[in-house]
Amino acid sequence: MSTRPPFSPRKPIQWVVDWDGTITKQDTLNALVNISAATKPDFPILHIWERVSQAYLDDYTDTLEKLAPGGALPTTIEQEKELLQKLKNVEQRSLNRVSSSGIFAGVTRTGLETGARQAITSHQVELRAGFPSFIHLIQGGESNGNKFCILSVNWSCHFIHSCLRASGISIAEQSIMANEIDKTRSGTPSTGCIVATTTLGETTIISSGDKLQRLERIRESQSDVKAIVYVGDSWTDIECLLAADLGICIRDDPMGSSQRKLHEAFERLSVKCPHISDWKERDEWKVVWARDFDEVRAWMESETTAV
Repeated sequence: MSTRPPFSPRKPIQWVVDWDGTITKQDTLNALVNISAATKPDFPILHIWERVSQAYLDDYTDTLEKLAPGGALPTTIEQEKELLQKLKNVEQRSLNRVSSSGIFAGVTRTGLETGARQAITSHQVELRAGFPSFIHLIQGGESNGNKFCILSVNWSCHFIHSCLRASGISIAEQSIMANEIDKTRSGTPSTGCIVATTTLGETTIISSGDKLQRLERIRESQSDVKAIVYVGDSWTDIECLLAADLGICIRDDPMGSSQRKLHEAFERLSVKCPHISDWKERDEWKVVWARDFDEVRAWMESETTAV
């Protein structure tokens, strides 16, 4: 039984938000790979990336079939966590393939910054509707105790930071928990390996369980008790969404494949997920959904000004 006080949007909140498909409209790994490809036009990076991506899909499909034959997926949350933990091996093998492929070998900090600016200006990376005004509202309320951080399985913390900076959004890089292309923080060319950063832990973030571990460390590191609101869009976010004081799923209309997989998981697990405007109808797991950050911001403003 939790001893945490009941959630209230009027009290200080620690916001923990996913990057790919949540803050951004789509996954940004292709944009990250394209940065490396642009700096090495004579190296077949895109061909290698296609091969590595297909190897991941094949491994994922084969492993999931072995773990859940015939699509017999879990119907309890504990079983779901066990399945996700076993699938982490697929993510680790994929990370090893990426690191050994040389896709990111030679990438530099400056190259990431330049590439991120180009990705934003060309709309290869697009922020989800309402995010700029949402983050400005959060930052404006930091004097009242509100905090914000990003928690992502993305391969470059500095890429995320540079995309936001190119969008006119200032977030401290230490508030971004993600992986990194090695050597780029020191300014030297990378060997191509994907490594951990030192923000709240020194292991890579590649799975739902890894994200949950970071979320719990955030909770433990608080000097005062703040409610945690987690915002995510995919199956990799499910454990954080369930563990937060309020979990917000981002959903397009129609839902993308990752969003649909998360939606189907909640249905399998009998987790109620009302729209954020009906957030008081949530069940014990405290999960809701929203289309974008305009809806999240509108909910925040309506709840904090309500009589």
